[in-house]
Amino acid sequence: MATSLKNKEKRKKLAHIFAGFVILIHAWEKYESGHGPYLFFLIAGLVFLTVAFMHHVIERKAPWIDGVFFLIEASLSFLIAYEYFHMGKKGLPFVYVVLGIAQIVVASVMSRKGINHHRKKTVTNGTNAE
Repeated sequence: MATSLKNKEKRKKLAHIFAGFVILIHAWEKYESGHGPYLFFLIAGLVFLTVAFMHHVIERKAPWIDGVFFLIEASLSFLIAYEYFHMGKKGLPFVYVVLGIAQIVVASVMSRKGINHHRKKTVTNGTNAE
C-alpha cells in the first residue's frame, strides 16, 4: 500500500512537472517571437513547477489542489491550442487539445475519488450528519 501511494504521488508530481515545462517552452517561444504575453506563461510554468516540487507539503494541507491545478493546466493547454490554430499551425494544436481534455478527465476522476474519500472519512469518524 505504501508503494502504491508513493507511485501515485510520483505520477502526480511528474504530470505537474511535464505541464510546467510545456508551459515554459511556450513562454520561451512567445518571448523569442515577440508575440503575446510570454510573462504570463513564464509565471504559470514556474508556479506549476513549484507545485510539483512542493507537492507532498501542499497536498497535505490542501488535498484538492491537484484537481484545481489540472483544470488550470487544461485551460492553458486550450489557450495554447487556440493560439496555434490562430497562427495557422495544422497538427500541433490538436496535441494541446488532447492534452487539455486529458487534464480535465484526470481532474474529474480525482475530484470523484476525493469526494468518495471524504465521505468515507466522515462516516468512519462518526461526523456524518445525515
